Amino acid sequence: MSAKAKIDKLEAVAVRPNTRRTTRRIAGAVATVRTAGGERCRARIRDVSIFGCSIVTEADWLRTGIFITLQLAPDWSIQAIVRWARDGVGGVEFLRAISEADARNIAGD
Repeated sequence: MSAKAKIDKLEAVAVRPNTRRTTRRIAGAVATVRTAGGERCRARIRDVSIFGCSIVTEADWLRTGIFITLQLAPDWSIQAIVRWARDGVGGVEFLRAISEADARNIAGD
């Protein structure tokens, strides 16, 4: 396939709008982070959206790709995957989006 044909093919594909752009709220909530392997730590949630949040923790086991549970209250937890982690800060994506009301609650709005 020639380079021109590849470019024409790419241009023919409909561009999907970025649906992940959403409001991120500054937060200060504290959560317990757990893994299926038994690791556990406390983390501060820095900001939150309906799709995920960033966390600050001293856990040296926080790695990209691991699944975690954020326990925000005894009866409220959120499952997530770590999308990036560096120097005690990480970004997590919730496995299921939360409601705007839940995001506001975590942010303390």
